[in-house]
Amino acid sequence: MTSANVDSLRDSASDTLDKLQRAAAPAIKKGKRQVGLLLDEGGDLLDRAGTCASETATDLGNSTIEYTKKNPLAALLLAAGAGALLISAVRSIQSRR
Repeated sequence: MTSANVDSLRDSASDTLDKLQRAAAPAIKKGKRQVGLLLDEGGDLLDRAGTCASETATDLGNSTIEYTKKNPLAALLLAAGAGALLISAVRSIQSRR
């Protein structure tokens, strides 16, 4: 291949690349815009989920306190049972080691 042929091939490849970039530019721009919108929506969803989880935890805590005030003996027995289960689980895990 001669130097002129190489230069011609290089120019042709460069022109083709420029055409491809110009043709793809609108699609790339649209894709970037859509990604930005998706990221914004995802952020909003995470914010709402965090708020919802916080409200749910608060509601659960309030319900637990209310139940404990209304049924102190039952709450004490439930707590003792849960504690016994936790101790049993810890001992079981430690004995496997």
